[in-house]
Amino acid sequence: MKPSTAFLRRPIERLTQSCADYPQELLRIAAHVPGFDAPAELQYVGTIPEFPPTAPCVAIVGARACSLHGRQLAGRLGAGLAAAGVVVISGAARGIDQAAMQGALDAGGTVVAVLGSGLRRPYPPDAFGMLEQIAAQGGAAISEFPASMHPLRHHFPKRNRLLAAFCQAIVVVEAGARSGSMNTVRWGLDLGRELAAVPGLACAPYTAGPHRMLREGAALVESPADVLTLLGFEHQVEADGSLGSLPKTEHASAPILRVLAGLDLPFDELLVQTRMEAAELQAALGELELLGIVQRREGGAYHRCTSP
Repeated sequence: MKPSTAFLRRPIERLTQSCADYPQELLRIAAHVPGFDAPAELQYVGTIPEFPPTAPCVAIVGARACSLHGRQLAGRLGAGLAAAGVVVISGAARGIDQAAMQGALDAGGTVVAVLGSGLRRPYPPDAFGMLEQIAAQGGAAISEFPASMHPLRHHFPKRNRLLAAFCQAIVVVEAGARSGSMNTVRWGLDLGRELAAVPGLACAPYTAGPHRMLREGAALVESPADVLTLLGFEHQVEADGSLGSLPKTEHASAPILRVLAGLDLPFDELLVQTRMEAAELQAALGELELLGIVQRREGGAYHRCTSP
């Protein structure tokens, strides 16, 4: 089936190092971190995030050839972090990357994709629809390569340094001991990012990378709440602290967060826009207020915060 071309029809914006909006942090990193070169030009489709970020940003990366469990967990991590106001960043590769990004999108979150190819030849082709959704929801697809550039093997290690630069923490779900994900982790070490890994089955090839990280001191992650702890934000977990301990109104909160993206609304208007029952909406709003994700302002309108 031919992929959707809606993304390809979106305009490409360009930022050179002389532009006022060029991420100055990239230039600072290049001046202080050996081997890190700031791109001469960044091209993007959508809305490039503020840098340094005003909202917490987490990179979720992992294996293309992942397990079903890993894919499901990556989706839950992406959804839970997005519901808490975290920007999810990844590389749009099949497997863990796409699962985390789609989970964040389904929760109404903001997602950034950093590509190893030009924006007119995004790779892989099955990510076209997801990239269009990213741009439509206020996120961005970013590349340092010319728009028509095909994906080449040496592009992806270069891409990984930008993944590390744009985030505050890197979470590895499944990865081999020698993989692109571990290359991103090495950049994270050089840049002083928080590092976290999800434990998996002993001796499975796709858990060698995370287990090595854990042995060397990375934070152990089993749920979105663990990542929020790493970032220093308050959170809510289930009484038993079990895997995937998300706010109980996570799924109900998704339409609320989508409706409140850039718009403050009173309760009655939220009822109309979300099509939720009054009791369900009230419970979800109460949960989001406790988490600091939504605030009720003077006059009664609800406002979506930019960070937990």
